[in-house]
Amino acid sequence: MHFQNLLSPMLLVAPHLASACGPLPRQEKEDANGGPTYPSFELGLDVPSDPATLGYFVNHLCINIKNVNESVDWYSRVFGLRLIFTQQVSEHFSITYMGHSAGGRNGTGFQTATEMNRDKNNRYGMLELVSTEGTGWDVQTTSNGLHHGGLIVPDIEAMQKRLDGIDGVEIVKAFGQAPSIDMPTYAGLAALDQAEQDAIFGAINESNLPLIFIKDPSGNVWEIQGQEGFGLG
Repeated sequence: MHFQNLLSPMLLVAPHLASACGPLPRQEKEDANGGPTYPSFELGLDVPSDPATLGYFVNHLCINIKNVNESVDWYSRVFGLRLIFTQQVSEHFSITYMGHSAGGRNGTGFQTATEMNRDKNNRYGMLELVSTEGTGWDVQTTSNGLHHGGLIVPDIEAMQKRLDGIDGVEIVKAFGQAPSIDMPTYAGLAALDQAEQDAIFGAINESNLPLIFIKDPSGNVWEIQGQEGFGLG
């Protein structure tokens, strides 16, 4: 567990990454005259990872929260995450871990909290919640470097119906709704001129229509995708 400073300045994500979370169709990088085209798409190289990284995997995502009980309740009800443990480091500072049973995918097997904690460093897909509750610090006034988290669900339309019936869920963009500059995930685009904004949203609109964006109680944004994404053309 690393107690590093989570208050580093937010890095503006390049606009073309806004819709790059799922598989994208092939796109030509050059036009007929050899000039660049946008959006462009380039697959990664088929190069094996450094052998020194064998066994590496993403274990958890850490976010700042305002209230531990409120956040644990929200992530339990909305994402089905279970509380693994809360470590109260000091009067105002605490660290909480949540996750799904059996290694990170819900429904693949039940584990007790003791078993989940035992396997903490051999799991993936966990959420670490860092709280400075009672200090008066406002998460929303401090850039913490988080753009958004991503959740995969088997049926995206069923998820939308479920979210519509859950109290305390702020839906930023619903399934089938077009993305807009008002969404926090695209706030950085406001610095661009209108023509470039229009070009960007024209390019990402189709791939973003099936996505859902919601906020947790602390204002952290989550992107929700169905398991079936865009295949390569």
